[in-house]
Amino acid sequence: MSVKEFAFCPYCGVKLTGNPQTCPNCHRKLPEDDKTTGSRSSLNHLISNPYREGLQRYREEKKTGTENSSASFWKRLFKHW
Repeated sequence: MSVKEFAFCPYCGVKLTGNPQTCPNCHRKLPEDDKTTGSRSSLNHLISNPYREGLQRYREEKKTGTENSSASFWKRLFKHW
């Protein structure tokens, strides 16, 4: 695996030169590039539709949401009195 080529350290922000394994300033190990999921994850990102997925989650939560959610605020408030 190769180390991602950052222009700056993601932790402290110091400028990096070459392809170091650790940051010369903060001495933290730089994140490694995972080539096995790189192309697949980018393909999934292009295909996915976050609006549609969020809308599906919203509808599912609404189905299993609070009981009697169609009742007005005041009816739900005074239900227990």
